[in-house]
Amino acid sequence: MHRRAFLAVSAAVLAVGCASTSIVNQWESSTDRAPPFTRLLVVGVTQNASVRRIFEDEMVKALAARGVLAIPSYSLIPEDGPVPEARLAEAVQKAAAEGVLTTRVVQIAQQVDVISPAPAFWGPPWGFYGWYGGAWGPAYAFPPQVVTRDVVFAEVRLFRAKPDTLVWAATTETFAQRDARRESAAFAQVVLEQLAAHKLI
Repeated sequence: MHRRAFLAVSAAVLAVGCASTSIVNQWESSTDRAPPFTRLLVVGVTQNASVRRIFEDEMVKALAARGVLAIPSYSLIPEDGPVPEARLAEAVQKAAAEGVLTTRVVQIAQQVDVISPAPAFWGPPWGFYGWYGGAWGPAYAFPPQVVTRDVVFAEVRLFRAKPDTLVWAATTETFAQRDARRESAAFAQVVLEQLAAHKLI
């Protein structure tokens, strides 16, 4: 790959990495009048045990940085996969949680970007006068580069424990990266910024 084409692709990848998650839409209860949450149970809904634990750890860490005590659900529900409602209720009680923050993936799609570098003429290492004459000739064009990215759509919900009610929900869009821990940390920051803005934490 030519250097300019490589730089164009690299710039696109870095742009994705810098802002990988965004809120697509969100909803907030108009009847909830309770104070902000100070203690939450964090639940990642996924069949991948390692991803679940990494995600819950990063969300717990991000909540702690905002003064919210949070407990990862895997510490109380270590089994993978769905569990009966009684197990969930037991975990909420043991955590003494005021609420439950859940996240689950609802869709994974692919996005294809075609990056067309600007035409460039390198030519022989002439001086200015030789270059000027050649500059009027045809330029060499680099072929377009195709970048395929996974786009993950997730659903985030925040419930109050008593009464058992939904107080906030959102759909997020994330350009998936290879580093689950880094991606989870960035995801947590985007979600918690919204919760803070709505005075829920």
